[in-house]
This record gives sequence, structure tokens and C-alpha cells, in this order.
Amino acid sequence: MPDDDIEIGEDIQVEVVLDENDNVLGTVTDDVVVASAPEGSLVDETIDVRDADGNLIVEDEIVTVYDEDAHVVARSETVTLPIESE
Repeated sequence: MPDDDIEIGEDIQVEVVLDENDNVLGTVTDDVVVASAPEGSLVDETIDVRDADGNLIVEDEIVTVYDEDAHVVARSETVTLPIESE
């Protein structure tokens, strides 16, 4: 009978971007979620870039699937840019 244990972990890092006068220009958030099982794992990494007002400038999401031998089986990347409202 196969082992059905799935482990899930998350790591979030936030970096504040400052100008030469230490004024906040924005933030970069790197959020990585990993789900692992004996059959392989899935890694979902999302990077958000926001301006000083908290508005989203760009989001980059990469989802990678690995088999049990840590070989990449599939990978997709989605870059999202917000639509400016008038």
C-alpha cells in the first residue's frame, strides 16, 4: 500500500525597496509553497512587486512539478500586469 503522506510548507520573504534617501519605493514579496509526497512534489512560487502605495505593479507565478527523482515533469509561468483604470 503506498504512503499517502503529503507535506506542505510555505516560505514568505518581503523586501522593502528604498531610494537613496531611505524613502520607500515599494516592496517585493516572494511566496513559495511546496507540497511533497513520495511520488513527487509541486512548487508554486509567486513574486509580487508593489509600489509605495501598495498597488500591484507585476506578479510572476511559476508552478513546477517534480517526479519522485526530482526531475522536472512540468513547468508553467504566468506574468500578470494590472490594467490601468482611467
